[in-house]
Amino acid sequence: MWAGTWRVGGVLAMSRAFGNRMLKPFVVAEPEIQDQEIDEDLELLVLASDGLWDVVPNEDAVSLARTEEEPEAAARKLTETAFTRGSADNITCIVVRFHHNRANGASPQPG
Repeated sequence: MWAGTWRVGGVLAMSRAFGNRMLKPFVVAEPEIQDQEIDEDLELLVLASDGLWDVVPNEDAVSLARTEEEPEAAARKLTETAFTRGSADNITCIVVRFHHNRANGASPQPG
């Protein structure tokens, strides 16, 4: 149910409900697994908790992450943005930047 953020039984945020015995009938802890081929088109990956996604749409997250060269700086910018936009939940973020040209031994291309 929605109570300012998504809650299970109106009690716990989704991520905290997985280990709660009272909520086991309502929460399935089976992970959703997807295989994704990483090709030259995939520039970065943003992994974040709902504290970010509650207030930062996907398009904004990508745009903001692209403004920073270093993934750590991009993650910091995203968490700060979520905080300033009033996120009421835990904010955790990891940004992974793919350097396809480096995997082939080539030097990075200016961007």
